[in-house]
Amino acid sequence: MKINKEEFQNVNWYTLSNDNNVSVTISTLGATVVAVNTPDKNGNVENIVLGFDNPEDYPKHHDYFGATVARVAGRIKDGKWRDYQLNQNEGSNTLHGGSKPALSYVNWKKISKFIRKEEVGLVLKRFSIDGENGFPGDLTIDAIFRLNNQNEFSITYIGHTSKQTLFNPTSHMYFNLSGDAKRTVNNHLLQIESDTIAEVDDQKLPTGNLLNVDETPYDFHQKTTLDVALNQLDNGLDTAFKIDPSIEHPQLVLEDPESGRRVRVQTSGNALVLFSTNKPTEEFKIAGGNTMKENLGLAIEAQMLPDAIHHSGFGNIIISPSKPMMYRNTYYLN
Repeated sequence: MKINKEEFQNVNWYTLSNDNNVSVTISTLGATVVAVNTPDKNGNVENIVLGFDNPEDYPKHHDYFGATVARVAGRIKDGKWRDYQLNQNEGSNTLHGGSKPALSYVNWKKISKFIRKEEVGLVLKRFSIDGENGFPGDLTIDAIFRLNNQNEFSITYIGHTSKQTLFNPTSHMYFNLSGDAKRTVNNHLLQIESDTIAEVDDQKLPTGNLLNVDETPYDFHQKTTLDVALNQLDNGLDTAFKIDPSIEHPQLVLEDPESGRRVRVQTSGNALVLFSTNKPTEEFKIAGGNTMKENLGLAIEAQMLPDAIHHSGFGNIIISPSKPMMYRNTYYLN
């Protein structure tokens, strides 16, 4: 078990490595997961998330590659909560916490790191001042990254606030289990323990209705090739699957039969938002040297249901000084 540090002009990258040739690289910019390196069935170690080799590329492409999204992931209708007007950065709505600043593209402070016999970890912190992006309360976010010798990679977010505010963070990793994004995710197998999805309107805002997935392209009760769903959806996946956070095993499984790699995801949130990369509006290279293209990755955003503050039954994302909030997402890399 070890931790290596790379220093760049404005940011640092920390690589957590275990004894099984599995490693995770995290950037202080946006508390971003830059790379997750795992062996395939033949022992070849490659990166299974989309990102960039150069730290300077991250601020150029606001697609949240591996970034922590906060204060609130997803959309908030009209950027309104109670009497607060939040930063409207997608039309009239607030997307991924606003953009003044976007916490996914600012530096987080390294607080500590630890190396134990069976686990290594890194703690990053971000202080968001009262009124930032319109949100009330001084909010302190701790992001704790852990990797152990069972090939379990976890991210824990803890929020403390000075007054009632909203907190629903996520990690915006795009997965491609082929390794170094050599193929699209079309032939990946997906299984989700979810009976319903959140219906959305033409602005991709939840309506409050939950739709049954049976006999739809969103039915992943059994392992299903992603191509089966993507061929039926004009705009791909951009969908919140409601899940049961009390389940004590992974609620999602993603596999690549060709490489033999698998990732299983377990979250304490009540939703897994899946986003398949649509055709990019510009041409650019990602880590590994490949050109970004449609369906090159599948974002798995573990969180509470989007726009929860406007819909009963979507869960609580309001925290207060006396009630800090913690979310834990675990990625089983085997």
